[in-house]
Amino acid sequence: MKNDINGRRDFIKNSGLILSLMALKSNFLLANEDGIMGDELLKKLSTINDTKIEPLLLKQISDPSSRWDGGVKDIYEVPHAHATMNFVIKLCSAYSSPFSRFYLSDKLKEAVTKAMKCIVKVQHEDGTIDLHSTNFHSTPDTAFFVNYLSPVYVTLKNLNQARLGYLISCFEIFLKKASKCLLIGGAHTANHRWVICSALARINSFFPSPALIQRINVWLNEGIDLDPDGQYSERSVGDYSPACNEMFITMGHLMNRNDLLEVARKNLDMTLYYIQPGGEVLTDASGRQDSDKISDVAGYYYSYLYFSHRDKNPVYVAVCDFMENNLRHKLTRFIPYLLENQSLRNKRVSAIQFPDRYFKRFKYSGVFRIRQSNFDVSIIENNPTFLSLIKGSAVLQSLRLGSTFFGSRGQFTAENAEVNNNQIILTKSVKHGYFQPFPKEKIIGDGVYSKMPREQRTLSEPQVINYKITITTLDQKIKIAIEVTGTLHVLVSLEMNFRKGGKLSGVISDQNRSDSYFLKEGWGTYTKDDSVITFGPGKIEHQWGTMRGMHEKPHGNTVYINGHTPFKHILEIN
Repeated sequence: MKNDINGRRDFIKNSGLILSLMALKSNFLLANEDGIMGDELLKKLSTINDTKIEPLLLKQISDPSSRWDGGVKDIYEVPHAHATMNFVIKLCSAYSSPFSRFYLSDKLKEAVTKAMKCIVKVQHEDGTIDLHSTNFHSTPDTAFFVNYLSPVYVTLKNLNQARLGYLISCFEIFLKKASKCLLIGGAHTANHRWVICSALARINSFFPSPALIQRINVWLNEGIDLDPDGQYSERSVGDYSPACNEMFITMGHLMNRNDLLEVARKNLDMTLYYIQPGGEVLTDASGRQDSDKISDVAGYYYSYLYFSHRDKNPVYVAVCDFMENNLRHKLTRFIPYLLENQSLRNKRVSAIQFPDRYFKRFKYSGVFRIRQSNFDVSIIENNPTFLSLIKGSAVLQSLRLGSTFFGSRGQFTAENAEVNNNQIILTKSVKHGYFQPFPKEKIIGDGVYSKMPREQRTLSEPQVINYKITITTLDQKIKIAIEVTGTLHVLVSLEMNFRKGGKLSGVISDQNRSDSYFLKEGWGTYTKDDSVITFGPGKIEHQWGTMRGMHEKPHGNTVYINGHTPFKHILEIN
């Protein structure tokens, strides 16, 4: 199959049918429901946000002798700047919204003023703040603060109320001081560069300075880490990709740089194919901490909303409609953006459904995405989870394969992938053995083993294990042919991990571990609500589930099919 990832809104030919965006139908995207636009949306979000205000007020610290007077503690009773920033954003969202019952509340004004005084007080002289859990004197975390507080600052200024003068001055003190570190500070990760650049663009829009723009260009000169698929290098679909999009939109908008807007736009086009039933997004291939958590598309709301207006893009409108109807409670953090830029509340063009039937390969990300309405399959290269599947509300969170071949070398991760029509073939070969004495002429003589590395020893008694997994996609069904060959009598375990909350049947319990089961023969089922995943046939030549060398058993209900090399088995899931 030709990989035609390049280009916008391209559709792969599958089974002789070219999928046209205009023709796509959806069983879950609620095409007949319009988004909740304009003031009605702001009203609904404000109502949700209002429920959080009173509990938050109770968390504010009132102790004039404390460094954290006016600040907020987290659930671990630790006061810190980030909890205080979130307090400011939520309270200002209520204070500034005409649809909030706290609109222009003196009580909120006083609480926010105390909180901002606290943030200014704990800000270091070099302009930085601390992320108390890991980063100290952190320029990147200060940049996040600037980005998230800036819409609040703009909105408060636009209220044009003299009584907000002192509060606004606290924002300005923080922002001006933050520019000190942003002009010279460094980053930890790829996304930090764009967060810093966006913060510099924000401050430049308030207090113009050529030095701020120059610093942005220094970072941009490194080149933008967007691959031809449209994915950022961290592949963090749940966390940092949506954050990067917001940063490039901010820079593009404030600096009149269409090339930077195009970066976010390209990622959003790709993300259309990462959306799973119910609005979740595939995170298993992430290179960051969201790889083992459940995330959804709500984090992309501002980005899709911005371009749905700027480009009059009907597909992006459909994504916004879906979030507003199904994930509304997660959109309250975007209230400051709706207040800052009222054009985002204007009437949108009519929606066209976003894709829910496709066979798509993202070669640079090592991801295949296969969608047939509410039947959703992800196949991932170079990842212990080589397949995940969603059928309605039933979720096969991960399919993994391992063996007892020389410890961690036995965990299968696909090194190569080939595509043949509706088949995807994943392979990997591993060679290992034992090592001869260190070359005599290179021996130092102190006997320290680490100074005599294996790379300089001769491998002997070589052993080999070969994995081949052939995945055939059919109509709402997949067939997985597994072959593990090479060295004989190696234990093999195929692991199916189902998300907690459903019910398994047709399996036997593992006597050694809880939430662990074996499929001895026949077929098993996993049922969640009205959705059913059927899998089988079973095979059990031993009852060791998570074997030595395999990754630890995931959270959830795990089913194993086990054997020895040479191991050949065909698993069907439908």
